[in-house]
Amino acid sequence: MKNITLKSFDKIIILILGIIGSLTGCSLINPPMAEYGTPHADYEIKGTVTDSITASPIQNARIIITQNHSYLNGGQTLIHINTLAIKQTDSAGKYDILVGSFPLEEVSFQLKVDDTDGSVNGGEFVSQAKEVLFLRSELTGGKSWYSGKAAKTIDIKLKKK
Repeated sequence: MKNITLKSFDKIIILILGIIGSLTGCSLINPPMAEYGTPHADYEIKGTVTDSITASPIQNARIIITQNHSYLNGGQTLIHINTLAIKQTDSAGKYDILVGSFPLEEVSFQLKVDDTDGSVNGGEFVSQAKEVLFLRSELTGGKSWYSGKAAKTIDIKLKKK
């Protein structure tokens, strides 16, 4: 009899603790968003690649977006280059790349454009590189861990070799 009473009492205590935990740990009406991970933002870089003389679009130009990170290691500065995206321009010479990154006050990306198909697209072109700088104040639409999105249009005019 004593065992049956103790087992019943144990089950009642577990049920009460479970109900209390559910009511105090969760909001049943409007649960908050879980905030796992790290703060991040989206950065969109888009534009058109054209011939600098004829202004005609350059199809299949390769666009490479990288981001450099520098670290101190025993008095030496080490630079790590992280390739974030590689795309090609469409038939109108347009490209559109969306990358995510940690939202600092200034976020810098390196954009490199290469001619990959030689004379097929109207001639051989010299590669070109540009730095694309985003400021934190340009981010819009952020909430919680997501700091928002910023976009820049970078048009590239390549010179023939």
